[in-house]
Amino acid sequence: MNDVFMRIILFFDLPVVTEEERRIYSLFRKRLIKSGYMMIQYSVYSKIFSNRDSAQKHISTLKNFVPKKGSIRIMLVTEKQYTRMEILVGNKSKLEEKITPNPFMLF
Repeated sequence: MNDVFMRIILFFDLPVVTEEERRIYSLFRKRLIKSGYMMIQYSVYSKIFSNRDSAQKHISTLKNFVPKKGSIRIMLVTEKQYTRMEILVGNKSKLEEKITPNPFMLF
């Protein structure tokens, strides 16, 4: 079971009232993207991993750069569970369409 592709789904709400809070929000978002996360919706990001162990290790790393204020939640799901997600309104993003059929084939 350890060789099952896994996804981390990360949900966050961060304060953006002050200029400093907006800066922290922006840095966190950029760090997620640089770490390989894909935006599913505003403040909802996803990243795929080759197995549960690598996802768990990443969660430990992630805890080192999360902002101190706000709300950040993660959910670990199998790729099979992720592909069963239903879209009630709207469509997959172009990036999601490109990545979802074969998540490890970028071109």
